[in-house]
Amino acid sequence: MTGTRQLGLVFAGLLLISMVLTRFQVVPPTALRSVTAPISQAGVVVADNLRRAVTTVTQQRDLRAELARLQTENDVLRQRNELLTREAGRLKQLEIITRTQAPNALGIAQVVAVDPSPLLSRLTLNRGTRDGVRVRMPVTVPGGLVGQVTGVSARTATVVSLVDPESTVGVTLQGGGGGRGLAHGVPPDRLRAEFSRGVPIKVGDVLVTSSLGGVYPVGVRVGKVEQVLPLGPNDVNRSVIVRPAVDLGVVEDVTILEGL
Repeated sequence: MTGTRQLGLVFAGLLLISMVLTRFQVVPPTALRSVTAPISQAGVVVADNLRRAVTTVTQQRDLRAELARLQTENDVLRQRNELLTREAGRLKQLEIITRTQAPNALGIAQVVAVDPSPLLSRLTLNRGTRDGVRVRMPVTVPGGLVGQVTGVSARTATVVSLVDPESTVGVTLQGGGGGRGLAHGVPPDRLRAEFSRGVPIKVGDVLVTSSLGGVYPVGVRVGKVEQVLPLGPNDVNRSVIVRPAVDLGVVEDVTILEGL
């Protein structure tokens, strides 16, 4: 029993020594790297992600600034293009009028106001005496006659259109197929023309300016006959209703002609 006990004690001592040595054993460098490598790699990934995030935010900020700058430049270029397009249209209008209506055009003016009264038809232009505008100057567009200047200041001019009740214009059938007549404005958007009873006028005939009145150049389109009114037994003149050639509701630019 004594030998057995001694053998057990020796075995227990050896086991204790083995456990102590195992507890305080130095870890080889390779094993240490294998343990710490995942942690180091994770730190590198986090730092790289942060760096990329900062770079992305900076790039997005720069892109937004560049986009805003390009948008501003685009707006400026678009405005310039609109101005150039409108100016080209004005020059084209002037060329058409001097070629087809009258060679003595003073220049282009912009409609800046319209009389709101349904009983009148008058326009305000952004040209006046400082631009050479005078009373009785005809006002026209390529599509036909608009009216004449009746009032003028240094910077603006008032135009009485053909459909104003105070407007009167000498007219004749286009192509010389009839006599001369007078057309008066009938608000809000028509004219009434009077011809001699024997003038062969019908619906669809085109009326142009005549030399009667001495204000407008001859041959400028006034409008188209929309209705021939019935003749009474005592009527001396034949009356017709005329749709004007120019829709004043959409006119933006007009041409002012030198007076005759």
